[in-house]
Amino acid sequence: MVLRQIGLVVMGIALLAACSGDPTTTPSTPIPTATAAPLPAPEGSLRVAVVGAAPHQDLHRVVSEWATLFGSGLGYNRLFRFAAGPGTELPSLRVECDLCRSWRFVDDTTLEIELDADAWWQEAEGFASRPVAALDILWSLERLREQGSPHDSLLSSVDSIEATGENSVRFHLYYPDADLLLKLASPYAVIMAPDSLNAINIRTGRVVGAGAWRYVRGGTGQVTLTAWDDYFRDGEPVANAVQFLPVADLTTGVALLDIDRADMAQVNEQQWADMDKSRYGSVVVDRQGRGVLFGINASREPLNGKAVRQSIFGALDPQAAITESFGIGWLGLGMPLVEPSWSLDEADLTSYFLTTGVLVSKPLTLTVANFGESFVTHGEVLAAQLRSAGFDITVDVVSRGTYLNRVWQQRDYDLFVGPMPPTDTPDAFMLGLLHSRGASNITGAALAELDTLIEDLSVELDATNRADLAHRAQETALEGAWLFMVAGLSERWVFNERVIDPPRAFPQGSGDWWKYVGVE
Repeated sequence: MVLRQIGLVVMGIALLAACSGDPTTTPSTPIPTATAAPLPAPEGSLRVAVVGAAPHQDLHRVVSEWATLFGSGLGYNRLFRFAAGPGTELPSLRVECDLCRSWRFVDDTTLEIELDADAWWQEAEGFASRPVAALDILWSLERLREQGSPHDSLLSSVDSIEATGENSVRFHLYYPDADLLLKLASPYAVIMAPDSLNAINIRTGRVVGAGAWRYVRGGTGQVTLTAWDDYFRDGEPVANAVQFLPVADLTTGVALLDIDRADMAQVNEQQWADMDKSRYGSVVVDRQGRGVLFGINASREPLNGKAVRQSIFGALDPQAAITESFGIGWLGLGMPLVEPSWSLDEADLTSYFLTTGVLVSKPLTLTVANFGESFVTHGEVLAAQLRSAGFDITVDVVSRGTYLNRVWQQRDYDLFVGPMPPTDTPDAFMLGLLHSRGASNITGAALAELDTLIEDLSVELDATNRADLAHRAQETALEGAWLFMVAGLSERWVFNERVIDPPRAFPQGSGDWWKYVGVE
């Protein structure tokens, strides 16, 4: 098989641009400050305060979670989408058809997809509505994987794509890729109508999709989604419209909630503690592939000893550290989980921590990435736990740039704690960070048994077998004690009494869930 890996250059860009105390912000774009006076809520319209903006609207060329959660990504469709409705059992990266009607693997390296004949493009000035066609799929995905595209790795396993009919396409792969459907569901793998783009600047112009929403971005940065009456899936979307209101920070979003200019907003735990619970409800969204890693450099003495690394894991109480710093979060290896059956039992997971083991006298330095006050506090708490267990720990708090350079590029550290670049699929995490030849294996993890499990996981198409491999790979990696997700990212979204049944999933940073949020 061909070993697929995560490139450090792409990871570094994502780390500096996307990892922060507020993961949905793109700091380089000016953010207007909301100062509007109270107004009645538009009937059937959901108003959401969001921090940030996208630099432009070309999903094939932009790297911006804001664009996929609140921006132009919501105006397009993909071949597949993530199940994100209120009934979705989490954790989940389960995919379902978006523009497709059916799909099947003919063999391990051939995927056939039939388009839904009821899927039509929205009409626009100079563009008449027509059915979504196989040639639209080819044009879009070939553009997505052009050399220099930031998302070409999504289709790195694909040799060729061909139209086998007006409504059917076939993918020929270089090698089996068990994550292929997840990649085709990526919020960046959007399908466009090439004939709708004549004389249109794709970065700034109109967005013409085939989905539930008509998308408009205003001059102030406000994004408005309006339900498209001719969308082919009944019952979607639930709301008549969604308005994303750009705000300078989370505090401004709370202010809009208080004056009834917004129905939903993200808040931190201190803000939530101070809010009137009789007026607001909240939902916590656990973000797979996003969060803080704790890692050990196994290429250094005495950390190359498995028993020593296990003792360092055993000295930690990760949940207590989360409570004292971020307030919310979750514990795991860090690999994105496709279905709940992939999750380790809580008892099995926690058995790697709060244990006794071998102590070492050599002083160790914990490199802590300064991505904000909570990150530093989190690192200090972990260091205190290690000291309490008898380890001689010095804390070195470093800037974002130094963290990227020292840890992810030079691999010059003893222990580290800091954000992981967003990682969206199981293979991206396991092949990149834990395979012995992974391009982003910064811990020196090297175990033939784990390599075999990771490789088998990446090609296994049977769901039951793959879940078993996922369990075994996670357990083997935690047993080796190289790294783990010490604090998975969780976001709290607060909403008023107008909002009905907000779901709990932003898989891969996609905005699929907005179709299911209702309003009174």
